Amino acid sequence: MTEEKVRILKMLEEGKIGTEDAAKLLDAIEKSEDNGEHAKVGKTLKIKVYENDSTRPKVNLNIPIGWSKFLMPFVESKIQDKLKAKGVDIDIDKIKEEMEHAHVGKIIDIDDGGDKVEIYIE
Repeated sequence: MTEEKVRILKMLEEGKIGTEDAAKLLDAIEKSEDNGEHAKVGKTLKIKVYENDSTRPKVNLNIPIGWSKFLMPFVESKIQDKLKAKGVDIDIDKIKEEMEHAHVGKIIDIDDGGDKVEIYIE
């Protein structure tokens, strides 16, 4: 079983996603494996959040591009709402566009007096 499938099952177990969403995610992974997309893409969306000038990220997410494209419609509004509540205005459409083209490099780099958010593709 791939690491991605284990992550989905863990999210289901923790109640972060429902059974219907888990089934869709697992189906998408199987389709991408069948098409060989996983091997072709190999790029990762990386999200790092640092607090209080820390050199170690409090949040460190590494999400395969194919998986992040599939997840975006499910989490897009939640991400934007949470960031706006914290006073951070991020252009989600820019992130989606960069994911679509899988351009390597930084997409977002916010430094707000000790707290920092970096989003990039590697």
